Amino acid sequence: MIVVLSGRAGGTTHRSVELLATLPPALRLIGGMAVLCRVGTPHRATVDLDAVARDLSLYHDVLSRLAVTAEDGGQYRFAGDFDLDVIDVAPMDSTALIAHLLTFDEPPGDLDLNMVAHTWAHDTATPVDLVAVDEGTGAVLARAPGRLVATSAGLVAMKATTVQLRSSSKPEKRASDLYDLGRLLVSGGVEVEDIGGMPELLAEAVVSRLVAWFVAPGGRDRTFREIRRFDEPPVDLDDVADAVERIAG
Repeated sequence: MIVVLSGRAGGTTHRSVELLATLPPALRLIGGMAVLCRVGTPHRATVDLDAVARDLSLYHDVLSRLAVTAEDGGQYRFAGDFDLDVIDVAPMDSTALIAHLLTFDEPPGDLDLNMVAHTWAHDTATPVDLVAVDEGTGAVLARAPGRLVATSAGLVAMKATTVQLRSSSKPEKRASDLYDLGRLLVSGGVEVEDIGGMPELLAEAVVSRLVAWFVAPGGRDRTFREIRRFDEPPVDLDDVADAVERIAG
């Protein structure tokens, strides 16, 4: 799959793709850049890159050499004030992780489900050839071939299990996750079989939350109030509700 992103020479898109080309290929891209790849149309810009990895220690030395600064917890800063956050996923696949979580007395909580979602998104990521081109001339500015990017369903799973964990002191983060979910559900090509491919525990949690936020009248009204600060491109909540009802069966 080839994704062509347009921007200005030396701009955010150009530098993001240029930086991606230098990173260890085993990293799986998530976050705003991944959403941009999956929705196929212009999306909110970001100067931060987010990724997931299994056993981050394998890549820490390489990332530290490339970065200007490196902090514990998978946080790296590169030249040009680009930040890269890498989340270390479970050492096992999502099915084995759920089996492990179910050995405890209490049912998996929100943080557990979020961990399962990130692990599943890591393991189902697919390769994308990223190309940045000049928005005026069409000239190629940078290439990052074969980058592993979370699928639309993987991004939906992660964001649907992250919203619950957002601090009330940062409502803009919750709002941006809900906005991204709307764009992914309408334009990201998420199908019934994609939800069916998730572990059952994760799929049930994702679908119930999407229904609560985008279909149930009270939740939908609140979602509208939260995401209207992000209006380019606009999200039609009728279209989102239709998409949720379709994938929920």
